[in-house]
Amino acid sequence: MTAGFFRSLLAGILLSTGCAANVRDTDLLASNSLMLPPSTARTVFLQNRNASDNQAVSLNDLRTRLNLKGYEVVQDPQAAAYVVLTHIVYCNQTKVELPVEDLVAGGYGSGIGGSIMSGLHGLTGMAGMAGPQGALIGGAAGMGLNAAEGLGNAVGNMFDGPSQPDANDNINYACVADLQITELARTGGTLPVSPPGTTPPAGVYQTRLAASVYQKKLDEQEATPLVQQRLSAAVAGHF
Repeated sequence: MTAGFFRSLLAGILLSTGCAANVRDTDLLASNSLMLPPSTARTVFLQNRNASDNQAVSLNDLRTRLNLKGYEVVQDPQAAAYVVLTHIVYCNQTKVELPVEDLVAGGYGSGIGGSIMSGLHGLTGMAGMAGPQGALIGGAAGMGLNAAEGLGNAVGNMFDGPSQPDANDNINYACVADLQITELARTGGTLPVSPPGTTPPAGVYQTRLAASVYQKKLDEQEATPLVQQRLSAAVAGHF
């Protein structure tokens, strides 16, 4: 039994070492920084959507991260102090002509080809059929749709610049997510819709996030939990 235990331990170490050796670096970019005002409110409504090619990225650990910070995740958006909407719009290997910096630079709701448009149209339609709660969320979906149709009119400032591994030796797998946080006390309990390229109204905070994994060889299964953890940590970090 002892010999078997050590064989299993050795196999695990070798496997972990192999995975780590394939990953050169990870990065997180945001189109702009957000600063929520101090508040004693501790209730959050979450809605996560994924219109990307990688449906395994779910941000399912976001609830736990917020709970650990003392926030309660509620099922009714009207009972929440904050409504947090995340929409994953892209997950794939980046291309030389479209680096991750460009994917983020357009800001919240900007376009990355036609996939975002179809995803936002679908989200708007689903929200519209969901009754009063859907109407609340539908407003935000419509806002994202309007922004996407603007195709990058809202350009934010880049921060937390990525490290720059040799492009010839590394593959960059990235996931891009749009984030909107609405403080309902400041919006009268609604999710206001702002036209593309304009500053969101008071109480509405928007940004685009991108998590990247640099690998020697493309391994989507290996990269998926890494980008998911980066995105979830970034969203929770605003609270």
